Amino acid sequence: MANKGQCLCGTVTWEITGQPHGASHCHCSMCRKAHGAAFATYWTVAPGDLRFISGTDAIVVYPSSPTLPRAFCGTCGAKVPFAGAEGAEWSVPAGGHEEGPAAEAEIFVASRAPWFTLTSDLPRHDAYPAGSGLPSIERPVAPPRTDGKVGGSCLCGAVAFEITAPFRTARHCHCSRCRHGRAAAHASNAFAGFDDVVFLRGGENLATFKLPEARFFAQTFCRTCGSLMPRRDPERQITVVPMGSLDDDPGIRPGDHVHVGSKAGWFTITDDLPRNQEGPPPQ
Repeated sequence: MANKGQCLCGTVTWEITGQPHGASHCHCSMCRKAHGAAFATYWTVAPGDLRFISGTDAIVVYPSSPTLPRAFCGTCGAKVPFAGAEGAEWSVPAGGHEEGPAAEAEIFVASRAPWFTLTSDLPRHDAYPAGSGLPSIERPVAPPRTDGKVGGSCLCGAVAFEITAPFRTARHCHCSRCRHGRAAAHASNAFAGFDDVVFLRGGENLATFKLPEARFFAQTFCRTCGSLMPRRDPERQITVVPMGSLDDDPGIRPGDHVHVGSKAGWFTITDDLPRNQEGPPPQ
């Protein structure tokens, strides 16, 4: 039976007919930026084992490196499958799927976010596993700020922002909206005051998609590279910041997991943070 996947808005849909292989959690700075998450989980799929069902006209491709393009839905910003060249194997973001193979390794762990602690017992590699034949291409990392503020940016650099006050809280969310929106195992969000995030450049390059049926849920992304960016929520007077977009250590660490009742079947939580089957507990 085909394993069907989709972006957040459902415009782009696809199906996998063969068995994915080479599943891994990637902690490289480019994946973290693109997905706005602690890591991205990708499956490798043979050229003839994936086909798009709908929405190919909505796909935007960003050449994040000479050999690695990335693709996202131009409507909602969610990452979708991409191939480096015609006839090449597909790289499929597992977050677009409810079920599938579990990751076999953690890769680019030397680049992992300072706010994320690795607790799985999977094999760890500082770059691609030896013998993969893949070139290790990393995005230049911005130097740490010296003014005490926390900065962030998108993958292409068109958008940059800074946090002007300490974050209020941070958590991992496993709801299906966050998983499909980030195309990852879960979202990792930090929450700031409504006026505590200042865009330094690129505000005109931002797009926001809001699910019609959702009261609060929406996501903001760079139109050029699809990176998830901070989103102001006027009703709750907060700003939701995808932690993968940060260039500096935010000082805060995610304190719990929420909506674990909606967790992807291919992902296992291995840390000892509190787990909430639904939303966060009442304050």
